[in-house]
Amino acid sequence: MTPVSTLTLTAKVTLIDRTGTRVTAGSLAEAMSLIDGQSHQSTPVLALATRHESDSNFEPGRWALDAGQLGPAPVSEVPDYLLEYTDWQLADSAGSLSPVTTTATLETVGQAIATKADHEVTITSDLPGVRPHKYTPASNAMQRIEQEGGDSTDAADYAALAASRWVPHFDEDMPTLLHDEHPASTAQAFATRTQTRRQLLAPARSGWQGTLNHALGLSLAPGSTERHTRSLHTTIQQGLAGHRTAVVVNIKGGASKTTATYLLGATLGRIRGGMILAWDNNENSGNLADRALSAAHSHTALDLLERIEDFTTPEHADQLAGYVRPQGDNKFHVLASQNEAGNKEVINASAFRMMHTALRQFYGLAIVDTGNASTAPTWQAAIDVADVLVIAISNKEDAARRAFTTIDALRNQGYADKLANAVAIVTQPRTASPQRLQDITDTLTGLVRAVEVIPFDRALDDGGQINWEALSAGTRHAYLKATAHVIEGM
Repeated sequence: MTPVSTLTLTAKVTLIDRTGTRVTAGSLAEAMSLIDGQSHQSTPVLALATRHESDSNFEPGRWALDAGQLGPAPVSEVPDYLLEYTDWQLADSAGSLSPVTTTATLETVGQAIATKADHEVTITSDLPGVRPHKYTPASNAMQRIEQEGGDSTDAADYAALAASRWVPHFDEDMPTLLHDEHPASTAQAFATRTQTRRQLLAPARSGWQGTLNHALGLSLAPGSTERHTRSLHTTIQQGLAGHRTAVVVNIKGGASKTTATYLLGATLGRIRGGMILAWDNNENSGNLADRALSAAHSHTALDLLERIEDFTTPEHADQLAGYVRPQGDNKFHVLASQNEAGNKEVINASAFRMMHTALRQFYGLAIVDTGNASTAPTWQAAIDVADVLVIAISNKEDAARRAFTTIDALRNQGYADKLANAVAIVTQPRTASPQRLQDITDTLTGLVRAVEVIPFDRALDDGGQINWEALSAGTRHAYLKATAHVIEGM
């Protein structure tokens, strides 16, 4: 029997009521919960927004929401809410998510996956009105590529993609699909072009191939390690539609949250560039500033809060440098937490949201470090704005237990969808238990989207200022992979 893979198409759901008011939910379940929370004189009726009804990927209709369940309704019914879908993602059977920014070329995507997997692929969805799709391998396209001089891997990877702007990065089992928006102009197409296969196979710069290229003037292709590294760079450098925030959590202190925050910021700064902020949002007093390069000032988030009204517009952008701490060749900024330790929360949820709204004007990416209290309003406010959660875990018994307590807290507070898109970073201590590491990674399976293990590194062991140049190659590469996982979730 021919094997069949089933992928599920999901999306954020925007509800548009009869007054034109728009409310965006993270999922269909969340949207239905919002509707259930409203008072209605009769059973609410839902329909697709106009932009979807004219699309061949959708099947228009009417749906009634009764006791939390959707059922068919007469097409003559006037809808109480219109459904608009954005931020599409494909989920495989293991729950791994791949971003999809449009369904207009879904046929091309499904065909590419079927060709790579070499068996039938079905794309389904629980979203009202989304049609199911089935695809079979394009063996003729594979043969054509092979006849033109490509090997079988080239054929499997690039069949059925020639006419599209989809550029897949394939892992061992299923491709993660990266996509550029369809350009409005040829200038935009050139400026936002993705890295092509020719670029990925440009002459080697590292490994023995790179050594020979440099010494003898050869043009040897890169080895598999360098190709993989280039692919990770491509993922990290991909375009994002607006500001994105990652939030690092574990209610246990000493679980490498701050180290992860700093090194994610440094990796983004060195590989991606642009305006990147690492923000210590500890509810009392954090230590990100202790791990970072110092600045000519000692200002903290509390000082910035006192003047945040000045930064609600870009007018005073030049003065922001007096509150953040540049990190040299790491090319990102640190915003230190208030240094007033104690039991009293200094920056509350409202203040955090106000600061986040202001700072997102200046930074394309923010990595937010958090404190140790999941009940703290500022902790919950950070989770609310997170596009990706990062669960920081040290391979120690107490840190691992508290990490799973953190996961339970996220579930109980209604963040299951964000948890499913989370990345877990497991840091190895000097003396690490292999069995506990296996237990941690096994338990994380199905709870988060990706897990990355960071090897023990002497340069990080004393808790002092982090020096990128002193890190081992293994640590840098592990954070490269972790950072790519974070960007994939955005």
